[in-house]
This record gives sequence, structure tokens and C-alpha cells, in this order.
Amino acid sequence: MLETFIDFGTYKTRLGVFNTSSSSKDYFIEKKTQSNVNIEDINLHDFEKKIKELIQATEKKINYHIKDLNVMLDLSNFSSIDLSLKKNYEGKNISLEDIQILLQESRQMFQENNKNNKIIHMIVKKFIFDEKVFLEIPENNLKCNNLTLEIKFICYPNNILDKIQNIFNYNDVVINNFSCSTYVKSLNYNKLFQNHEKKIFLDIGFKKTCLAVYEKDVLIHLNSIPVGGNHITSDISQILKLSREDSEILKKSLNKTETIFSDNDEIEKDEIVNKLELINKDISEDLLKKVIYARIEEIINLSFKKINFDQSIKDNNYILVFIGEGSKILNKNAIYLENKYHFINEMNFYEENVELICRSAHNISHNNYNNEVNLVSKKPKKIGFFEKLFNLFK
Repeated sequence: MLETFIDFGTYKTRLGVFNTSSSSKDYFIEKKTQSNVNIEDINLHDFEKKIKELIQATEKKINYHIKDLNVMLDLSNFSSIDLSLKKNYEGKNISLEDIQILLQESRQMFQENNKNNKIIHMIVKKFIFDEKVFLEIPENNLKCNNLTLEIKFICYPNNILDKIQNIFNYNDVVINNFSCSTYVKSLNYNKLFQNHEKKIFLDIGFKKTCLAVYEKDVLIHLNSIPVGGNHITSDISQILKLSREDSEILKKSLNKTETIFSDNDEIEKDEIVNKLELINKDISEDLLKKVIYARIEEIINLSFKKINFDQSIKDNNYILVFIGEGSKILNKNAIYLENKYHFINEMNFYEENVELICRSAHNISHNNYNNEVNLVSKKPKKIGFFEKLFNLFK
């Protein structure tokens, strides 16, 4: 049996096919689908052809006709909305069925008031039994007067999902479900940083950047800004009077060069100088680094803007993990953060590839995460509580 997952982006589209009988037969492919528009404004005809080429190349390689798949998306205009639902139980023991009913009520209430959006993920952040706070459902039934569930909904606009659906309909492929790429990836990578209870993932893409904040294994914050690695290339091109092609070459050369990005950096590196000479332009290396640093600083500031007010963030020590295609510029390079980010005491660059990205979606579809409420049926396996819950809703 084969399962297919696709990470659908404006710069690169990645596809992974997982063979449930033999992992050695798994197959991964990625192709550039660079576009000057966002997914929200896509030209259906152009993307239909690109997806068709990708699917046909995969089918030829694996000798199998792809009939359905699962789609990962990162949209700059997604919604991440928190809802708190409280119910009085007058001191009775709270059972799993009680929690099930309360979750059902919260989902129905949310969907009725957000008819233009589709719920992609439903995450329980906290279970509060009177004054006792749990990040997971307690093993034993507890008595309480008031049970409060703090829930995060991640939603995409229906009209955009319809556009994506039409692209795959054109290729005679059914979409099983959608997922948020940054959330799915960060949830999977989260286990690699178990020595840190507080984690921040900054996913810098082509034209957008998403920020995900975790407390242990629970997503606390998620937001997106329409600024990404493409803006760094544009800055280099405009300010240094280079073509976009030369600007991209110059930017990528920094992926292999150890440099410190800061507004008072005076370090010079031979590789950058060589690239500048190759392009045959009289350009200051110091100016190049300042241009890049200014945009990176803006990306970080804008990404954190929505959560800086949260005292629970400021009072803790976090690790900041850079992921995404646009963050590769920080692979071997250092960057200084402003003093206001004192709650970050470690930074890390985590290099992704097509297999890691697709496997993230595969893992979340086959594992029961304690706080992730499964909105679609999964493949036959041991059924967890949340899966039973939403199988009832179908």
C-alpha cells in the first residue's frame, strides 16, 4: 500500500510516496515551482501543468497510479484562533465522554461562527479542572466544578482550498486532507529538541515566514507574515544594483560561508569577496551583509510582534530553531538578537530536505499526539481517544 504526501509551495513543491510494506521503496522528489504570485493568487492553469509534471514523473518512477494524496500548505492568510470553553459539572467525576462532548460543542460553535474557513487542525492547549492545569488529559478521572478547555484552531479560507482542490481535480487526484506545513513540520522536529521545554520555530519560506511556539509538546502560538527569503534577494538586487540571478547567487554563497550578521560587523570573508569579483561589480562586502541583516532583523521583529506582549513568553528561556528554505543563509552564520529577545538563550539551524518534510506529514497521520484532535480518519491502526471522537462526527 502506498501513501502520498505533497508539500505545495510557490517556490518548491515536494512529494513523498511511502510504501507501508517496505520503507526502502519510499520515493521522494521536489521541483521548483517558482512563481511571482502567492498561492492565494495562483494561476490555476500554470500550477495544474506543474503538478501534472510532478505526478507523472513520480508515477513513472514508482510504476503506480496516484489516485489520492495529502496536501501540506503554508498560507500567509491562515487563521490561528484560540477558544476557551468552560462548563460547570457541579463536583462530579469527569469522564472521557464528558471531554468528548465538550470538544464536540466547541468545534460546532467555532464552525458555525467561521463558515468561510475550514478547520485544518484542532489542538487542545490546556485542560483545566477548577484550578488544576494539565497539558494532557489526566490518567485518572478527576472531580471538579468547572472544566475549561483551551483550544487552538488552525483554519484556511474555503475559497483558497477550493482552488487547490481544482488543481488536483484537473489531474484526477483526490485530496484526502489538508495540513499546515509549519505546524506539521515543527511538531515533528519538536521531538529532536526534548532537552528544551520551550521552543520557537521560525520557518522562513519564499514569500512568507511562520512562527510556531511550543511549551513542551503543545503548540502555544502560531502566526505568519508575508515576508520571506525572496525579499532578501530583492533587497540585494535593488540596493546593490544587481540582477535577481546574480543576487540569488550571491545570497546562496553565504550558505557556505561563516559570517556574523550584525549592524556593526567588520569581518571579511574570502568566499564572499570572490563571488563579488565573479559578478564583476564594485560592491562593498560590508554593505551586502548590512542589507541582508536588515531584512533578517525585520523578519524576526515582525514575526515576534504578535507575541512580545505575552509575559509567559518573556519569563522563560527558549531555543530558537530556524527552518525553511529562506533560513539556509543562517546555516553556518551567526546573528545577534536585540536585547528585547533576552528570553532566547540558544539558536539553532535545522536543515530540512524533501524526505524530512514529507515524513513530517506522514508521521502526524500515523501517530496519536496527545493534544492533536484528529479531524479525519486515519489508516487502520490502533485507534486513540481523539480519533474515536472525530470518527463519530463524520
